[in-house]
Amino acid sequence: MSDLVDYVLAHTERGECQCGKCFDKGTHPDPEGHTVDLGFFKVAAKDNPDKAEFLRLTKEHQGEFGDCNPVDGKDHSYLELGGWIGSQGVAVQYMGLGALLGIFHTLSPAMLGIKPDDPLYQEMLGMGFLSVQAITAEIKVEHHASTV
Repeated sequence: MSDLVDYVLAHTERGECQCGKCFDKGTHPDPEGHTVDLGFFKVAAKDNPDKAEFLRLTKEHQGEFGDCNPVDGKDHSYLELGGWIGSQGVAVQYMGLGALLGIFHTLSPAMLGIKPDDPLYQEMLGMGFLSVQAITAEIKVEHHASTV
C-alpha cells in the first residue's frame, strides 16, 4: 500500500463519527465537519488528520492505474480516483477525508435536488456521479503558507 492509502485508512471510518459529541444518531445532525455522506456510505475522520500532511501525501502519490491530480481544481469522480489510488472504496474515503479537511467540495446527485431514497440517486452514483473538486483558494493559501 502507498503512504496515502495508509493515511486515509488510518484517519477515516466508514460510517458516522464516534467522537462522543455525535452520540445522538438519527434525530440530531452530527456537528459540522464530523461526517460526510457520500451516498455509498458515510465517512468520518478519526485520530486528528492533518490538512498539510494530507496534501503532501496527495502530491507525492504515484497513481496505481493512472495519473491524477485531485487538487488541480478540476472535477474528479470516484471512478477516476479509484484508478489513481487503487480502490474505489478507498477513493470514496479519500474524498470524504478531503471534504472534512476543507480541501474538496463534493459533487453528488443531492446537489441536483435528488433525494437519497430516489432510485435515480443510486443509479447516478453507480454511473460515476460522485466527485470532488478542490477548493483551489484553500490549496493556494496552504501552499503559500508552507513556503514562507
